[in-house]
Amino acid sequence: MKFGQDFEAALARGEYPPEWVNSAISYKKLKKCIKRVQQELLSLGLDKETLDALWKHVGSGDSDADGRISDGLLQYTVEDGETVNFTPKLTIVVDPHDGSPLDAWLSPDTRRILRRLARSSNPSIDHNQRQDESPHGRTRLYNHRNSESGQSLDNEDGHPLNTVEVPLTADSEFFQTLRRELACLDDLQQAEYARLKEEIARLGTQLRALRASKSRRSKKEVEAWRRIFELYTDAEVFLSSHEADAGARDATHAQNQFQVFNDSLAAHQKKTVVKLGQEANVALSRFLQINVNLLRLIRFQEINRTALNKIMKKFDKRTALHAKSSVARSLTKTSPFMVEDLAKATCFTISEEVLSIIPQLNDYLCPICFSISWKPVKLRCGHLFCIRCMVVLQREEKDHCPLCREEVVMEATEKNIDQALVKFLKSNFKTDVREKQRQNEIAAGIDQWGAAYEHAQMQKCIVIQTVVSFAGLYTIIIPILRKANINPSNEVAFYSMLVSSLVTAALGIIVYHFQTRTSLILNFLSSIAQLFATLQLVEDAGKQITTQHMEISHQRSEIGFLEREVVDLRAALDNGSPAR
Repeated sequence: MKFGQDFEAALARGEYPPEWVNSAISYKKLKKCIKRVQQELLSLGLDKETLDALWKHVGSGDSDADGRISDGLLQYTVEDGETVNFTPKLTIVVDPHDGSPLDAWLSPDTRRILRRLARSSNPSIDHNQRQDESPHGRTRLYNHRNSESGQSLDNEDGHPLNTVEVPLTADSEFFQTLRRELACLDDLQQAEYARLKEEIARLGTQLRALRASKSRRSKKEVEAWRRIFELYTDAEVFLSSHEADAGARDATHAQNQFQVFNDSLAAHQKKTVVKLGQEANVALSRFLQINVNLLRLIRFQEINRTALNKIMKKFDKRTALHAKSSVARSLTKTSPFMVEDLAKATCFTISEEVLSIIPQLNDYLCPICFSISWKPVKLRCGHLFCIRCMVVLQREEKDHCPLCREEVVMEATEKNIDQALVKFLKSNFKTDVREKQRQNEIAAGIDQWGAAYEHAQMQKCIVIQTVVSFAGLYTIIIPILRKANINPSNEVAFYSMLVSSLVTAALGIIVYHFQTRTSLILNFLSSIAQLFATLQLVEDAGKQITTQHMEISHQRSEIGFLEREVVDLRAALDNGSPAR
């Protein structure tokens, strides 16, 4: 299928609004203009073969003994400006005396037409022909200087040479149409980009309001948005940072990456416990729609750029005027639709207006360990590293900055810690900061006590885990003791022994960890508080058991009294004496 049919089918699919379709390049109309240009050139005797021969000779770089190159014999240029018409010109060098074109490869009909044009444009041309016949009976090309360098064109006798400008009406129609359509595309792009910026600004306003809220749900939604933006950044929908395909992506690859982002987002929403509220869902829908609209605009831009390249290639193929390399460049260099990279501009706007509202963890990673730069140390050279990496570098006496190689590491002290950034990280990345602090304490413990060191926070606190386990043990032990008919006094003694052992073990573990790391004082106090709370539960359970035992003893006493009464009654009946 030809490109023209593909282009028309793409516009007719209904993907683009009617105003977009009306602004697209009219590929069929321009093809008809090319046919009229062909007919006009044929009427001047400049068929495709003739022009190919002229361009071939100009490009061959023939020169005379003085090294002067004959590259000004044929030119195809345009006159363009804000107040003048867009007019293509085909300029051919002719002899000033008789108006003959200085090229040996022109047919007699072509030479006659050009001679007539030259004489009509310059009546002073001498009618005496000055031709130097070649051995084959053709006119040899006269050497000349480059007119573009400010020098006149001279023949081999030193006489100045004239030029004739061939009027090309059909060419003018072709490029005027093309310029009008490019102007419409520029206006369309500016309007759509302004609309995208407006939507991005609204999304930014929604996210700022969400982040400013102090409610617990808003904080959870901010974390959810941080994860969403992390997935979006990792997908690299429109711009790639990989070495293999660095730069802006085309519409097809961008669509694939956007689908990757959607799949990751759907998987994340299935696993996460926190569900976005109504306002957050509206903001998410707006964010996704911004990307969909940008993808559609990029795809529309691509097919029109392809249409322009195809039509200019067809123009050169049919007319041999080499307009793509000269005219098309001047035509498109001022067109934002053809020159500007819409994806880069929009991604920059999204980054400035949206992504910057909710800080991303990737922007605050230590360049050595690639985890959060907790307690960031700012060196004299300006680079930031986490305190753990700085401790390791100073211990190994490596004075060079890992990034700029300046000797600044050994002079760093606690005064180099960026306190403002510490506060910022603690406020925005609480979970990551807590995990990094735990890792730092583990690493410090390993440095001090060896690889066998096991931090109390490696898993859930051992002390609390033990206390909670033993505290819930009574729900299992009590039924077992009752089924075994253990004496209540022995049951209470067993529980007393159990609590004593528990307290002794818990205090021993706590004291051990407190002695090994004085920084665990807060964990120690927290463990003690939870321990006493658990012991209170155990004491309440013991009181409940004691009460139950007292009730059982009272019931047994009553049963014993009733048993004695029954025995007395039977004895009286046996003796025949009346019962009491």
